[in-house]
Amino acid sequence: MALRYQTLASSCIGLICRANLAHLMKKSWVVPIMMVMIFLISSSSGCLGLLQSREVMEDLRGPPDTRSEAIKYTHKHTFTTAEVQVHENTTTFEVDESVSEIVIYRSVDITASDIIVDIIGDCENITRYVRANLWAPNANSEVEQPVWSIDECKNLPAATDVITPPFETGTWTLNIVARGGGFSGTVFQDKFEISVTIKRTCIEYPLEDICT
Repeated sequence: MALRYQTLASSCIGLICRANLAHLMKKSWVVPIMMVMIFLISSSSGCLGLLQSREVMEDLRGPPDTRSEAIKYTHKHTFTTAEVQVHENTTTFEVDESVSEIVIYRSVDITASDIIVDIIGDCENITRYVRANLWAPNANSEVEQPVWSIDECKNLPAATDVITPPFETGTWTLNIVARGGGFSGTVFQDKFEISVTIKRTCIEYPLEDICT
């Protein structure tokens, strides 16, 4: 009798699995029936039933999908005091084998900086600036170069830089040091924005919310 139930349940599940599962799963009556059938299989024939139940669940779950996700880390600051101030920030993020691209957005606005640089000729003696360095894991800042960097003492139009693999896995670090000033409530304010977007490619299985 148990074998008969098992055979009947297996046959029914097979018919359902060959049908349009995406459509059937929307029906409220399908899931309870499927769970009863799977229970009959798994409880009626020991290890064989468990094996068949696992195969049924795999068929129900369907093939995995490849999708992309992006995680964005943004840091921006506006100077609002007439006296030049120092602003520092450190941001860390993890990079693994799933990372397919790192996109860096940067924009710098330093009031009247273009005129000042034209008069002085370089940035060495200018007290307002934005400096940022992106370091790979275990990098030695004294002898190695950062993966990405800016050192600006004048306006830098908004733009993006794209970093492609290979990537060193581990914890990456973005260090920012800036000096600036401004007048609150006016257009005369030094400001900047730097964001890092980590793009990943992952596998997502139907009926699961986890993308690995």
